[in-house]
Amino acid sequence: MIAEILSTGDEVLLGDIIDTNSGFLCEKLKELGIQVRQITAVGDEVEGISHTLRQIAKRADICLVTGGLGPTRDDLTALACAKTAGEEVVMSPRALETMTSYFQKRGFEITRDNKKQAMLPASAGVLVNQKGTAPGFFISLDKCDFYFMPGVPSEMKFMFEDEVKPRLLDSCGPGREIFIERLTVFGLHESRAGALLKGFENKFPGMKLGFRAKFPFIEVKIVCPMEGDAGDSLETIRNQMAAREWAVSRLENKVISSSGQSLEQEVGNLLREKKFTLAIAESCTGGLIASLVTDVPGSSDYFLFSGVTYSNEAKINILKVAQKTLEAHGAVHEQTALEMAVGVKKAANADWGISTTGIAGPSGGTKDKPVGTVCIGIAGPGRETAKQYTFNFGNRASNKKMFAATALEVLRRELICH
Repeated sequence: MIAEILSTGDEVLLGDIIDTNSGFLCEKLKELGIQVRQITAVGDEVEGISHTLRQIAKRADICLVTGGLGPTRDDLTALACAKTAGEEVVMSPRALETMTSYFQKRGFEITRDNKKQAMLPASAGVLVNQKGTAPGFFISLDKCDFYFMPGVPSEMKFMFEDEVKPRLLDSCGPGREIFIERLTVFGLHESRAGALLKGFENKFPGMKLGFRAKFPFIEVKIVCPMEGDAGDSLETIRNQMAAREWAVSRLENKVISSSGQSLEQEVGNLLREKKFTLAIAESCTGGLIASLVTDVPGSSDYFLFSGVTYSNEAKINILKVAQKTLEAHGAVHEQTALEMAVGVKKAANADWGISTTGIAGPSGGTKDKPVGTVCIGIAGPGRETAKQYTFNFGNRASNKKMFAATALEVLRRELICH
């Protein structure tokens, strides 16, 4: 089955926005066992869109289209589709009904410009938009099934999951599936991870590895096509599990999740499972750790408090770091980090406290404490310790990300042992 993605809009071609929609859709189609053969971008012009639709209709079985469904004059996708199909655009009662309901729930009056969004090709079916004003639609052109969705990523993602994906599953049938295992790795370069997993394809024929770096993490994907009856599928699943275990064993104890979860999700799972609470004291990371922790839904179950104690005075007054510690060692030292962790734990009455104090750069480093130095403290039940690390990734933002991830990884390892 051949699939393509079409992104419409001058703003994409001008570089005003980054086309994240296509990446999302490629990932989702891959999970359904549908390989994307081509991604195309075209501007806001009826003839250009229509020409592209005609070409895709000749060579693809499925095409997902994003953009150009809004109320303004440059939203021309429906008109271009109708032209390609040799149809008129007509007012769709179903599309207008969904739009009217959306506006009424929010206390807004639907305008004539908004009603334009309900003008669809005569033979098109409606895709309901629960998150915005623009209905989507689907239509067959030649041998290809087209699904038109809004360009706004939040609207497009919801419409794909709720409206498009079920239709794709129905039209594709049981057929071919792709199972993907995701390993989240921290503490290895991508090249090192690749070297450690050398020989995977020979050991597990039919499976492939994929690597995606998202600093400071690496995602290792084990891609396994599945075909045939249920017996074949069960055997493939067994092989897949063996492949995952082999990969984990080879990656030098650097796999933080064998289910593709983030580091902050894994830490949250452990805190919740063990019924522990957490408080954080940050200096050089400026609240980044707290932001990561609270990005996880349900983090209120275990997260109590965060303090960005940037100045020495804040460390002394809020965290009760001893003034003599700062005078003897300075702000960037293991003892300072330790007292910060103990202090924030006590201040919040938490089970665990973690802290960071360091030099993110680009200036402020010395011979003994160069840019990239960070001290991480941790205080928990029967455990109080701190350690200094040195990283330098050339810029402040990357150093801060590494500092924050290292602090969470130190905590994760401590939690596993408790």
